[in-house]
Amino acid sequence: MPATALPLAVVIEPSADLAQTIADCLQLRGFRCVAAGTHVGAAAHILKEARVDFLVAAVPAPGEDRSGAYLADARAANPGMAIVIMLSDPAEPAEDAPASAVRLCKPFDRTTLEEAVDRAAVFAAGP
Repeated sequence: MPATALPLAVVIEPSADLAQTIADCLQLRGFRCVAAGTHVGAAAHILKEARVDFLVAAVPAPGEDRSGAYLADARAANPGMAIVIMLSDPAEPAEDAPASAVRLCKPFDRTTLEEAVDRAAVFAAGP
């Protein structure tokens, strides 16, 4: 199957190592992945994509440009997009995150990441 035929997952995470771990997890599940360090960077990078199927995103850092946060335009075009948001602190404000997002607190292990991805996929699929 051509890579462009695979469902697209976007990873927004400033730590390159963590972004790669998440991308590896998603690639094993059949996604092609695009990673960016910021929300605005990810939004700009995927403008040409017709469909985004999965998003794993760190909560925007204080002072970060929130333009395109949580891929707002992609979410509007893809209402079934599965979403996992990563928080550095369980009390971290994430009120602008999509209500459908599965929350995942850092640090986490591979098993916890996989469980969050599974929950997000089930939640996005609906009843």
